[in-house]
Amino acid sequence: MIDSTHTPFVLLVDLSERELAARTAARERHRRLVIVEQTRERSGGLSDAQRQELAELERGLLTEWVIDPFYLAVLAAYLQTTVDKIDGKTAYRHVHGFLGSQRDANGGSALTDNEREIAAISGLLQLDNIVEPGTRDFVRRVVEAQGEYRQARALFDKVFSGLGEKFRVLLESQITRGVVDQEVTAKEITASGIDGTKTSPRTFVLTGLDPVYAISAKTVAAVVRRLVADGVSANDPWLANRIDNAFDTQTGVVTGAAPSSLEIRLPDLEEPVDVEIIAANLHATQAIYFSYMLEEMRLFQVVDQIVELFRQGMLPLGKGKAGDYLYNYYKKANERINETERRELYMRAFGSPGGDPDASLPNRDFNDLWLRFVSAVSSFSRQLTVERLLRNSVPMAVTQEQVRKSGRDLAANLSLHGYGIAYFAATELQQTIIEFRDLLQNPEIRGAFGARDMWQVIDQVNATYLGSNRNTQRYRTQARAGAVIIRWLANNGRKLSGGYGIDAISVDALTSPQLRSLGSANPTVDPTDWDLVQACEQWLAVGGVQDQSVEQYSQPIESPVTTSKPIEMPQFARDALQSAGISLPGM
Repeated sequence: MIDSTHTPFVLLVDLSERELAARTAARERHRRLVIVEQTRERSGGLSDAQRQELAELERGLLTEWVIDPFYLAVLAAYLQTTVDKIDGKTAYRHVHGFLGSQRDANGGSALTDNEREIAAISGLLQLDNIVEPGTRDFVRRVVEAQGEYRQARALFDKVFSGLGEKFRVLLESQITRGVVDQEVTAKEITASGIDGTKTSPRTFVLTGLDPVYAISAKTVAAVVRRLVADGVSANDPWLANRIDNAFDTQTGVVTGAAPSSLEIRLPDLEEPVDVEIIAANLHATQAIYFSYMLEEMRLFQVVDQIVELFRQGMLPLGKGKAGDYLYNYYKKANERINETERRELYMRAFGSPGGDPDASLPNRDFNDLWLRFVSAVSSFSRQLTVERLLRNSVPMAVTQEQVRKSGRDLAANLSLHGYGIAYFAATELQQTIIEFRDLLQNPEIRGAFGARDMWQVIDQVNATYLGSNRNTQRYRTQARAGAVIIRWLANNGRKLSGGYGIDAISVDALTSPQLRSLGSANPTVDPTDWDLVQACEQWLAVGGVQDQSVEQYSQPIESPVTTSKPIEMPQFARDALQSAGISLPGM
């Protein structure tokens, strides 16, 4: 642990979060390649190119230096060199968000001029969603960002200084938030290689109890742009207050203590993208769909009934964790999203019945688009086997483009209906479901109903108190399968947009036994193509969808119109138009 008297280090949380994501992806790819090599008798082992890739992955994972391709490309452009020639420029390479000036054992200090410039360039590019080094004109955009920084250098310096010490937190809190890699606290870096475990010592080690100043370069860039747009100069006598006000308006920007982690990533209009697919919107609808299936299972109503039984003294619960939760749940009933609000949310996101059509615009296209995508994936997978190919009754086999189109239509539809309160409601629903799971698995609750597991608790409450049983197995399966499908859509938006020369679904991932056996450790977060196929098959199976319906829905239709977010017309405007004899679509 660093001496507690030292000045806290400045942690650039947005760069650290990108580094964590890059390392997580590299570790997963490394794990898969190692498994293929370890099962070479069945899989045939790695090709020469894959062996070289594995060696490069190990070299990257065994160093504490940044491996995020975005930051490395920014640094290379800034230094007017190439990525493979910046190894010696250690002062500018960050270690999990800590730049060179912050890695002094005696304590952190302010960022240097060059470090602020590089951080500002990175923040500006992230703000403009220029994060793919391989895209056209990336270097030009780096130069433009550098010019924007230098034109407002004094204002950037003031904002860095004003926000730099705003959030003093423990490093552990940032690790818990998932923006810093746990590896920063380890004395050795480990990579599991083919011939044994390889390790490398670290030169910069912190503990979770070390204090840091958490700041986001992206937030700094957003604040400066707002100040420049408002005509604020670095000499403004009220600059400190103006910085705070500009910062407070930047919701949806990741910082050390921001109220939201929502990122809106709009597509580059110069690329061949014909619909708007916002990954964060799909993340929100993923959680809402999961909640929707559990709502159909009556999970929320079951917990409400248990709380009512607890209130009436009809549950044999003593002093303990279950009683504490039920009491707090009863006290805070008015603070939660109620059933009517949830039903309106489901109706807006998926067109489900139960909501108020006057209060929210239903998603009328979802069911048809969902069945078409799930059926297209299922048919595409089935036709890859000789047996299915010979027995296929559809004259034209399902192609990659049909899968891509149906996925693009569904992703655009979900993205369109994931705006507004959806993200924030999804985070609350997610936390509520986790709490319900822990409650229903509590031994006291299970014992009170004579149940072996939480699903028996739900079944018994449904049958005894809520009037009828529900098919919990079906809704459990569809909740998880649906979450995997929507997450795959969110993670593969660029492939679905087309024009990149990449198949929508990897044929090798479906036909190679060794690749199928790998799968994903967490398919609801990082599903593979094989996970997608399995999720689609499970959803169709428990839903009782017949093969002939699957074949029918897998065929393409004209894409629905999803060009922009619809804006609800006020009621007084509708009345005025109708009184004048004017009728618009949707009225």
